[in-house]
Amino acid sequence: MEKMILGAAVVAAGLLQVAHAGAADLKIGLAVAMTGTYAPYSEAEGARCMADKLNKAAAAGDPKVELMIEDNRSDPQLSVSLGQKFLDAGAQIITGVPFPDALIPTAQIAAPYGATVFSAPNTQLEMQQAGLDNFIAGAVPDPINAAATANALYGKGARSVALMVSPDAGSYSEKLPEWFGEVFEHLGGKVVGKFNYSWGTTDWSPQIASIKALPQKPDAIHICGVLPDVGIFIRQLRANGYDGWVAGCDAFDDKSLEGTVGDPASLEKVMFATHGATGIDSPIDKFLAQCKADGYKINGIFDALGADMVQISYEAAKKSGTVEPAALRDAIRAPGGYPGTTAPTISFAEKKGYPVKAVPVMGFSNGKRVLITDTPPTFVPALN
Repeated sequence: MEKMILGAAVVAAGLLQVAHAGAADLKIGLAVAMTGTYAPYSEAEGARCMADKLNKAAAAGDPKVELMIEDNRSDPQLSVSLGQKFLDAGAQIITGVPFPDALIPTAQIAAPYGATVFSAPNTQLEMQQAGLDNFIAGAVPDPINAAATANALYGKGARSVALMVSPDAGSYSEKLPEWFGEVFEHLGGKVVGKFNYSWGTTDWSPQIASIKALPQKPDAIHICGVLPDVGIFIRQLRANGYDGWVAGCDAFDDKSLEGTVGDPASLEKVMFATHGATGIDSPIDKFLAQCKADGYKINGIFDALGADMVQISYEAAKKSGTVEPAALRDAIRAPGGYPGTTAPTISFAEKKGYPVKAVPVMGFSNGKRVLITDTPPTFVPALN
C-alpha cells in the first residue's frame, strides 16, 4: 500500500510538473501608457500583434506568449507598482514608463525574481550606466541617435546650429541635443546658441525671438521633444520666417507630426533619427499595416519596437528551451541575435544592455517621408 501511495505521489508530482511547464510559458508584463503624455509612444499594440502571430504559428512543444497589459497612465510610480503586480503573477519579462525614474526601481524589484526589464523604446544612457544586469533596452542609446542626426544634417550642408534643451525628460531632452552639438562640431560645424524650453509649450515666441536675435542665423535647430510640442514649434518657426533645418529625435516619429505642422512645404527641411524606416513601404510598414488591418490600434514605429521585444524574447525561449528568467535573459544575449521587425537581425551579444543595429534618419519630400541615411555613426559621444 505504501509503495502504491508513493507511486501515486510520484505520478502526481510528474503531472504537476507537466502542468507547471504548460503554465510556465513566456509571460510578459507591460505597464504601458494608454493615456497621458506618453500614450502616442506606446508599444503595446505591436506587442499584442506579434504575440498573437507567434501563438497562432506555434508548433506543439513551442512556448506560448502570455501578455499582461495595463495602463500606467504615463505615471512612473504607478508603472513600478504594476511591475510588482506582474512579477507576482509570474512574469519573466516586464516593462514600464521608458524613463529611468520608472525603470531603475522596476529593475531593482525585478532582480530578486531573476526577471528582466526589457524596455522596447528606452533610449536614455542612464539605464546603461546604472549597472543593472537585468535591464535591456530595445532601442539604441540617445548618443547614437544624436550622432546619426548630426552626420545626416552636416551631410546636407548645415554648418551652424542652435540647440533647444529641456530638463523635463532628463538626458533625453537635455543631453541628447548637446551630444548632437558635440558631434556636429566634431564634424566641423558650430553651435551658435542654446535655449531652454518646457514640455507642453504652445507659445514658442520667446524662444523664436532669441533665435532671431542671434548674431548668426543658424542653418539648423535641434530639439528632442514630443508631439504636439515640436509640431507647433516648427509651424511657428516657419510663420516667423525661419526656413532652415529642424532636426529631432525618435519622438518626431509620430504620425501626428505631419498634421500638426500642417503645410507639407514646412516639412521639407525637417529630419529625425528613429528606430526604423517607416512611411516608405518598408518591411516595418508592411508589418504595421497588416496589424492594423487585423484590428490592432497601431501607433507607429514604437509598435514595431514592441513587436521586436516579444519576438526576440520568444525566439530566445524557443532556442534555449527555457523560460527560467535568468537563463532566458542569457539566451536573449546569445551570439547571432534574432530576427526583428525594425531590423533583419537584432543582437544583444555585443553590448548586453542595448541592440546593435543601424539608426535611420528620416526626412520629407513633397510631404512624404524619405530615408536620408541609414549608416551607423563612427564618432559617438559618451559611448566612445
